Amino acid sequence: MGIVARQSIKGSIVSYIGVFIGFITSMLIVVPLVDPASYGLLGVLCDAATLLGSLAMCGMGAAGVKFFPYFKNPDKKHNGFFYYLLVIPLLGVALFFSLTIILKAPIIDYFSKNAAVFSDYFYWIFPWAFFIVYQNIFATYSNVLMRIVVPRMVQEVIIRVFNMAILLMFAFNVVDIRWLVALQVMVYGIAMMINFFYIAKIDKLSLQHDNSFISKPMRKDIASYAAYTLLASVGTTIMTKVDSFMIAGMLGLEYLGIYRIAMYMGIISEIPSRSLFAISQPIAAEAVKNNDTKALSQLLKSVSINLMIISSAVFLLLFINVDNIFELIPNGAKYESGKWVMVLIALAGVINITFTFSLNIIQLSKYYMYYLPFLLFLSALGIAGNQVLIPYFGMGGAALAKVITYVVFGLLLTLFVYFKLKIHPLSINHLKLLGIIVAVLIINFLLPTLENHFLDALYRTIIVATIGVGAVYVFKISPQANKIVDDFRGKRLRIKD
Repeated sequence: MGIVARQSIKGSIVSYIGVFIGFITSMLIVVPLVDPASYGLLGVLCDAATLLGSLAMCGMGAAGVKFFPYFKNPDKKHNGFFYYLLVIPLLGVALFFSLTIILKAPIIDYFSKNAAVFSDYFYWIFPWAFFIVYQNIFATYSNVLMRIVVPRMVQEVIIRVFNMAILLMFAFNVVDIRWLVALQVMVYGIAMMINFFYIAKIDKLSLQHDNSFISKPMRKDIASYAAYTLLASVGTTIMTKVDSFMIAGMLGLEYLGIYRIAMYMGIISEIPSRSLFAISQPIAAEAVKNNDTKALSQLLKSVSINLMIISSAVFLLLFINVDNIFELIPNGAKYESGKWVMVLIALAGVINITFTFSLNIIQLSKYYMYYLPFLLFLSALGIAGNQVLIPYFGMGGAALAKVITYVVFGLLLTLFVYFKLKIHPLSINHLKLLGIIVAVLIINFLLPTLENHFLDALYRTIIVATIGVGAVYVFKISPQANKIVDDFRGKRLRIKD
């Protein structure tokens, strides 16, 4: 097994461990023990630091990966690559940190009505963002050296384990809210240092550089690509964080705390996309290179329907058990107002990953420059949707805005790849699956409700899962899924024989 395969497998395992730790932290610590307002404050500060950090990096994360092969030369200390990777974000830190301080008044004013305490912690954003920047920069350097596991473990596991410990300390009054924020910032500082010491161990770091190595054409290419990825990164961050900012500003930190818990539970429906996208992207790249429209079309349809199956299963399990979940969680009543947010976020996840592989294909094609306008459009649509719907529906408005945004975005993506690349993700199997989902929901409504929430959840899940999986198999929604089932049945028969 090659180093790429080993690192990919290990990285995937680490990611899922991180998801499990995050789930335990949310369900067994935050919900039962932490008040929503405190959790909301921590969330909005983290999101603000992440946004500022994505600006300050100046696109050097993606640019570093793309241009490292041009610098790569161990004998010449990679021609000063580490120096540029280190220094350019420093310029971004100076520029965007200064700009944020200049804009302090309108930022504080936005949160003053419903989240006034944000102003007391405003300056904590800057060290937090700084640590995020260089945690990512050092991770980038590790990644280009084909060592992805440790940085991924830092991001997915170590930070989450520290977070769990800090939240426990806060819950049992070992530390107050000020120390909660301070310790959270320190965790990212520790993460940054771990990544630094790791790259220092695997490579001889050097700040030696020769400016003449970078020609004017290369400098222009690096600058233009970094600017492009900077805007794309900011677009992605805004797209994922804008609802947090707007809920905090328009409703308050308590609502944000509830929303974040509901969102964390809902986005479980999107987790399967990570692995399937990682597997499918090299295949898509090869098909694009060979101009193999037929193979690209088949791949797009296959990825879309398989992700829709998996994400729909998660959505259905959350939907049919929405009341049971919050009854079974300790102190779940405190966060129960976010239950339909959870359902809508899960639905948004289904829509998103059903269509979004089209965006990956656009990025790989000659139309890659359209990737940025699509992201910026999605961000603008999300902001507009939140602005209109939050005043009417509260947290649910933010979740509904996400659903509407992904529906519109999915339709536009589909039309774009159809007219430009003559492919699309949809097939008759998508309609069949939609029919199965509707049928399962009708059956769920007809089932009697048991007084015991655990037993109610158990029997609903068994019935719905049995009918749903059986229908997917019988109607041959996914050839890949049917093959897995057939292979499993064949193995069982051979074992019996």
